[in-house]
Amino acid sequence: MAITKSYYKNLLNNLHDGMLCVDLDRKITFWNKSAEHLTGFSEKEVLGKDASEEVMVHFDEQGRRKKETICQLGQTMADGKPRKTEFFFKHRQGHFMPVLARISPIKDSRQGISGAVQVFSDNTSEIETQRAIDQLEKQALIDPLTGLANRRYIDKVLDNKIDETHRYGLRFGLLFIDIDHFKTINDTYGHQAGDLVLQTVSNTMSNVIRSSDILGRWGGEEFVVVVLNVQEKQLAAVAEKMRESVAKTRTEYKGRQIEATISLGAAISKQNRKDTKEDLLKRADDLMYTSKLNGRNQVSTELRK
Repeated sequence: MAITKSYYKNLLNNLHDGMLCVDLDRKITFWNKSAEHLTGFSEKEVLGKDASEEVMVHFDEQGRRKKETICQLGQTMADGKPRKTEFFFKHRQGHFMPVLARISPIKDSRQGISGAVQVFSDNTSEIETQRAIDQLEKQALIDPLTGLANRRYIDKVLDNKIDETHRYGLRFGLLFIDIDHFKTINDTYGHQAGDLVLQTVSNTMSNVIRSSDILGRWGGEEFVVVVLNVQEKQLAAVAEKMRESVAKTRTEYKGRQIEATISLGAAISKQNRKDTKEDLLKRADDLMYTSKLNGRNQVSTELRK
């Protein structure tokens, strides 16, 4: 049996993946049935159209046009290199659809490039899987009540920053913070009120620190702040501003205004390689307890214990 051009066309039309071919001007010369199904556009509507500019315009997950990927068909035809890319395109019905696309050059009998072929498939399941993974990773590093970094995340940050201190002399500050009389708040108003106080204090402290600093919930009513590029006096000023802001804030609960204050300990990392993460945490924690012993609602630093 002679294999005809229509045989190959029927074969390609039965592919599960969408397939399009373009000429050197990026005009669509072939569009299979799966491409029609995936995009909502018929072969008649797309033949002769510019694939990248009119039909398969590339967007990101937020619906913004991905300028850097517009000419990938053209790039493959220019250098002959296959490419693989992920993007969203706009379905004929208006919704955005994720696809995984593979682009290869089409060569003529003399091995010259005469166009390109793009095979693309629905990437929805992979996108959803990645979103689920991202969400699980986020949950593993974020405290669900306050939305702050959790202890696990802060531990990782401290490991990195201690290493930078030892390697490059980049010292950083650490604030160890405890909400004063938190047990009394819980006993007086209930745990729901206590949770609201934790959220209020967290939000207040978040508004005080710089964008480069990292605030996390260490556990219970304890918090930690990693303050970058700071000297002892600057660290004390940051801590004092945080203390003052929290002291001025009130948590409203069932018509009552709940006051809360914090006690802070402020320590600076040392270049000495024997100074570990645990040493720094202990110094800051001990200084926080000094603040407690001296009456609470205050800051203790290594300059002023």
